[in-house]
Amino acid sequence: MNSLREKTFISLGLICLVLLLNACSSLQIAYNQSDLLLKWWIDDYIDISQEQEQLFSKAFPTIVNRHRQEQLPKALVKIRQLNSKLNHPLDLSDSQNIVKDIKSISLETMNLFLDDATKLALILDPKQFNYMENAFLKANKKFQNEYLSGSSEDRLNARVEKVIERTESFSGYLKKSQKLLIKNIAKENLIDIEILYQIRLSKQQMILKTLKRISQEQLPPSQTKSILEKLFSEIVWGSTSEQIELEKKRDLQSAIIISKITEILDAEQLKKTQSKLKNWEVDISKLIEQK
Repeated sequence: MNSLREKTFISLGLICLVLLLNACSSLQIAYNQSDLLLKWWIDDYIDISQEQEQLFSKAFPTIVNRHRQEQLPKALVKIRQLNSKLNHPLDLSDSQNIVKDIKSISLETMNLFLDDATKLALILDPKQFNYMENAFLKANKKFQNEYLSGSSEDRLNARVEKVIERTESFSGYLKKSQKLLIKNIAKENLIDIEILYQIRLSKQQMILKTLKRISQEQLPPSQTKSILEKLFSEIVWGSTSEQIELEKKRDLQSAIIISKITEILDAEQLKKTQSKLKNWEVDISKLIEQK
């Protein structure tokens, strides 16, 4: 829960399109353990009680099954569409669709949690809010150490290394000249890390403020659910007009980077990327068939 979007509620929604960017070795293993991983992540930020753990133990199998039936087929279609285009570099519109699809799938998945998130929000106590605030501080400190320390060149290099790492998880080894091109692409298109950090802080405060309000006012479940649904949407798309524009700019820049990186990959690297996506297709098809 760097924000809820990043670590908890979207973990299932992005398991097909994002988790594997971190080079997960087995999609099926990761997916079939997602209920356990999700509980660990939530516990890291809320320190769930025994009562809440029982709630999750009952809820997760149903949520995972719904996700398997409702979201995995959509992800499979998107991956097949993407793979069919990778005989050549992606144009900007294709890359924009990738970014949009990831965010849309993440929101749809978050909404799978609405009923159980409503139950949880109504039984959070003050100690858990303190725990959450400390968890945010810890996560932010790690973020600062990784991306906000050193000179501007050091900060850029840290982000470029992440981009290169994720690219190579698809394409295989990149030449030195390609890595240099990626650095130039990133330098021209990455949004200022300080701006991203402020977006991060804003979303964390929005989450805390909303959950505290629900806990204090003990609103009816139907009203609480509506508040959480609005929160989830604002986490993904932004809340204020300024945040919405920043999210749009961030999405556009991400799409530009994706498109430009595919332009520097050679034919063999594009084939490797297609091969990896094909493996995802096989794994996801098997997951859809499983109960």
